[in-house]
Order: sequence, then C-alpha cells, then structure tokens
Amino acid sequence: MKFRDYAGKIYRHRYGRWGVHVLFWLFFFGARLYINNISLNPYKVYPKGVLLSNFYATLTTAIAYYLLVYWVYEKLYRRKKYTAAICSFIFLVVVYTTLDFLSEVLLMQDKRWLQLVQANAPEYYEYLKRPFPNILLSRVASLGILFQLFVNLAFPLLVRMVMAYNREQLQALELARQNVQLEFNFLKSQVNPHFLHNTLNNIYSLIIHDKKTAAADTVARLSAFMRYSMYDAGMDKVPADKEIRLMKDYIELEKIRLNYTQVQLHVETDRADYLLPPLLLIPLLENAFKYTTDRQGAVIGVKLLIENGKLVFQCSNDFDPHAIPATKTGIGLNNVKKRLEQYYPGKFSYTVSTANNVYSVNLSVPLL
Repeated sequence: MKFRDYAGKIYRHRYGRWGVHVLFWLFFFGARLYINNISLNPYKVYPKGVLLSNFYATLTTAIAYYLLVYWVYEKLYRRKKYTAAICSFIFLVVVYTTLDFLSEVLLMQDKRWLQLVQANAPEYYEYLKRPFPNILLSRVASLGILFQLFVNLAFPLLVRMVMAYNREQLQALELARQNVQLEFNFLKSQVNPHFLHNTLNNIYSLIIHDKKTAAADTVARLSAFMRYSMYDAGMDKVPADKEIRLMKDYIELEKIRLNYTQVQLHVETDRADYLLPPLLLIPLLENAFKYTTDRQGAVIGVKLLIENGKLVFQCSNDFDPHAIPATKTGIGLNNVKKRLEQYYPGKFSYTVSTANNVYSVNLSVPLL
C-alpha cells in the first residue's frame, strides 16, 4: 500500500483524524517553543513561564481555529448564512480576546513571571490592571487582537488550505477515473453479445410478425442509446432531458426481454435544462432489471421527479431472496454512492431498503 493511501486511510478513520490533529498542535506548540528559545525574548530566562505562555497561546489558537473553521466557515459561511457568519466571527474575536486575557492573568499568578513583566514591560503591566471591558474594547478597536489572531492562525489555515486543495485534486482525479471506468463498463455492457443477441432477436421477431413500426422504433432506441453512451457519457454534466430520454430508451430495450414483469414509469419535470452527471440513474435501473424475478405479479416501479431544483428518484423491484443472497442485491450501487459523494458532498439523500421481497432505492439530490 502506498504511503498516501495509508495516510488517507488513517485520516478517514475518526480516531485517526483526532490523532493527526493532536500531533499537529503538538508540533505547533513545539515550534513556538523553539522560536522563543532562539529569539531575543527576555522571558526565556524563565523556562517554566515560557512553557506555560506557549501552552496557553497554543490552546487559545486551537480553540479559535476550530470555531472559525467548523462553525463560522463550515456551518454558516458555506451555507450562505452571511449575516450569521459575520456575527459569529465577531463573537469569536471576543472569545479569543477573553481567553488571551485570562491566560495572561493566569501567568501573572507566577511571581517570577510577574517580576519579569514588571521589569521588561512596565507599561504593559499597568495596562493589564485596567478593567477587562476596557482591555477588550481597546484590543478590538485598535485591531491589535485581529492581527494577533491572523498571525497565530496563518500557519494552521495554510496547512488546511493545502490539504483541502490536495484532497480536491485527488477527488477530481478519482472522479475522472471513475467516469472513464463507468463509460468503459457501460460500453462493454452495450456490446455484450448476450445483450445484442437478445435485442436483435426481438427486433427480428418484430419484423417477422410484420411489426415494422415497432421494430424500427426499437432500432432507433438502440442506436440513440449506444450513441449517447459513446459520445455524451464522457461529459461532466448533461442536460436532464437527455438523461431522461436515455432512461426511457434503456427501459424500453430491457422490457423486450421480460415476459411477465410489469414496468411502471412515472416522470415529472418542471424544466428540461437542469444538469446532472451522465449515467447517474442507469446503474440503479440496471440493478432492478437484473434482479427482478420476472414472474406473474412482478413489478418494477420507477418514479422520477425533477421540480424546484431538486431531483427525486425512486426505483423498486421484486426479487427472490433465496435465489439472490442479500449481499448481492445491491451490487454496483456502491459506485453510485461514491459518485454522489463527489458530485453532491453532504447534500444528497440515498437510501436502500428491502421489505416483502421488494428491493427499493430512494435518491434525492439538489440540482441548483
């Protein structure tokens, strides 16, 4: 296993991620200590005070970092709650200023540190004697606390940005690879001799029975279906109306080989210019047709709603749990979920269920 894959596996684990964060802040703490020791800092003559000072600074920086990244940015700003994000950032500055002041008060409890401050920064010592509201107001109004916060958070935020950029690049490469693999697999399924044999036999049967119109319609569907898989499947996004036509063509072609299963299709859309990933729904349909029991009373139900910038897809089929192990009923669907996580991270709903020998898939994604 490559180091990058091993490291990624560790970071994806919850406790592994916590461990990485702890190691980073230990490094941050150690770096601050090292810089203090090689600088002309007059306080380094008292190692215990320097140690506590950097520990408090690291702790307050970590608290400010997590509040900024996971609350202000992730929970508010990314969800376009700009007013709440601004108010939360102001609150964050107040919290950081308070913690910074409290850490200095704690340090002043040490007589040796107090003596060093009085000797090296008497004006600052007198400043710290002011009431806390005055200190808070002066630090915020002078923008000094903001500058301090920026300096302390610069390195952690830079590391996060580099990691996020690297992760996005890796996800983009993985998505491109999966799209190519999906297209390749899809093309293989279309030129599969069994698939073509069944389709051509049914077309031949329609011609023999003088159903030339139906035969011509089937040929047209097969041609459009294969043309789409060859030329449109490589695109990042396609118009929803194209995907709907492909879905209908696929259903009609698969229905030819069914003897008893009834296919119920319902499609509603308020616009045709929505964009969605190509071939997103085909694996779900393929799974339903592949595992249907195809006997009297069997039903494949397909429902697609695209309204108000939201896609809702439901697909269900009868299956025989004795003929198909439970672990096999969802074959191929894990890849669908991975694509959803890459195209719509944290924004989609994808559930599967089995009840009364009916396998159901429910999918909901935003298209705006």
